[in-house]
Amino acid sequence: MKFLKYHISIMLPLFLLFFAVESFYMLKQIIDNYESNISNDYSIVIVSKVPLDKPMLKQKVDNISNVKIITANRVVDRLKKSISLGDLKKLKESLPLFYSVKLQKLPDSHQLAKIKKAILSVSGVKSVSTFQKSYSKFYNFLVFDKMLLQFFAVFVAIIVLLLIIKQAEVWIFEHKQRFEIMSILGAPFWMKSAMLYRVVIVDSILSSVLVSAIFFYFSHSEKCLRYFMDIGISLPKFDILKDGVLLFGIGILVSVISVTFAIIKLNKE
Repeated sequence: MKFLKYHISIMLPLFLLFFAVESFYMLKQIIDNYESNISNDYSIVIVSKVPLDKPMLKQKVDNISNVKIITANRVVDRLKKSISLGDLKKLKESLPLFYSVKLQKLPDSHQLAKIKKAILSVSGVKSVSTFQKSYSKFYNFLVFDKMLLQFFAVFVAIIVLLLIIKQAEVWIFEHKQRFEIMSILGAPFWMKSAMLYRVVIVDSILSSVLVSAIFFYFSHSEKCLRYFMDIGISLPKFDILKDGVLLFGIGILVSVISVTFAIIKLNKE
C-alpha cells in the first residue's frame, strides 16, 4: 500500500503535467488551424483607378499571397433594362476597379495599418478597406488565448516540479540511513540515487502512456470529431510516436531535474 501510495504521489503530478502540455499543444494547433482558416477567408478590398496585379503590390507589401479582381458585371447587368446602351458603356468606363487581396498570414493591428498605408501609396489606388475594427477584436482574442495557454502550461510545470522535488525529499528522508551507509562506503552519486531515478523514470513511462491513451482515444473518436466539426474546428490527431515520445521526454527531464535538485540539497545539508 505504501509502495502504491508513493508511486501515485509521483505519477499524479506527472499526469497533470502531461495533460496540461498536451492540452496546450492541441489547443495551440486548433487555434493555428482556425487562424489559418480566417487568413484564407479574410481579404482586403482595394478600389483603384488603374489595373493592379500581384507583383506590383508585392513591391509594397511582402505579406500578400493573392490578388483577385472583383467584377461589377452583376451590378451593371441589373441596369441594362433601366438605361440605354450608351449610358451603360459610359458607366462601365467610369467605374473604378475593385480588387480582393489575401494575405499569407494574419497581421496584428499595427501591421494592418502599415499594410493599408503601403497600398494607398501605390499610384492610382483610391481607397483601401481592411475592416480593421471587427478584425482586430477577433485577432486580439486569438492572441490572448495563446498567451493564456502558455501561462497555464508554465504554471502547471512549475507546480509539478515543486511537487516532485518535495516528494523526492520525502523519499530521501525515509531512506536517509541507507544514503548515509552508502556514503560511508564511498558509493558514487549515481549509485546512491539509482533507485530514485529508476522510480521516476518508470512513473514517467506509465503517466505518459496513460495520457497518450486518453488523447489518442478522444482525437480519434467519431463523436468528438463530429462535435468539433459542427462548430467549425478541425481537431488534430494525436500522434503516438511524436506526441507520446515528446511527453515521455518532458517527464524524464522534469523528473531527473527534480530528483537531482533534491539530492544536491540533501548533500549540502
